[in-house]
Amino acid sequence: MEKYTPQIKLKWLMKQFSLFIMIVFILTLTSCKSLQPYELVYLNDSEMEMGADNPKNFENYVESIREVGNPTGGNKSNGGCGCN
Repeated sequence: MEKYTPQIKLKWLMKQFSLFIMIVFILTLTSCKSLQPYELVYLNDSEMEMGADNPKNFENYVESIREVGNPTGGNKSNGGCGCN
């Protein structure tokens, strides 16, 4: 039976660390996406901008769904199921 020495443990830790770094590197590379020129138009869409009122509008929308058709701060009413 082989006894664990500090050198063996260090080698094992280095292998584990190297494997972890390789997995993180591969996941980082696969998460990058290049856009086609025609797809860049959607990045500049006005719906993609966070204005001063957008978070409040979203909060009102979520609250109107929770209140089962009783809109908060607007005249839009939903059925409570999330359907528009």
